Amino acid sequence: MAVDISPESRYYMIINDGSGRGISREPYMNWDYCLLANDNNNKGYPVVFHTKGSGFSIEMTSSNWGGYRYLQAVTNGVKLVQEGDAHVWEPEARDKGAVFKTFGAYMVYGSEAGKSWIAVAASILPNLGRDFAFWKLEKA
Repeated sequence: MAVDISPESRYYMIINDGSGRGISREPYMNWDYCLLANDNNNKGYPVVFHTKGSGFSIEMTSSNWGGYRYLQAVTNGVKLVQEGDAHVWEPEARDKGAVFKTFGAYMVYGSEAGKSWIAVAASILPNLGRDFAFWKLEKA
């Protein structure tokens, strides 16, 4: 089953854990890094999916640095970069929601108290503070 995405449309990416928190961004060491909104039922910032290769580049509609709005996976998380450096994210439909994969690794998030930073991982061990990010996409 495919993930229903209309390219060039705005969506909220909301984690499908019942909290209603969406993808957001926060500055860290002169970059915007992605995390879940800090408050329950905060949908975060809308994103736009642009067709790229076998998937999409994902553009956040808000950033702290002009021109740096596209998601790129790095060793310490997912940060916002310029369009030319954006990674291709391939959506996959799962029972719990949509997952997004780049270079064989999936979006994950911190599932314990505190900031829920977005990162990527090919696999995770249960109960160690990270969960796979299953997303609900809601038109903005």
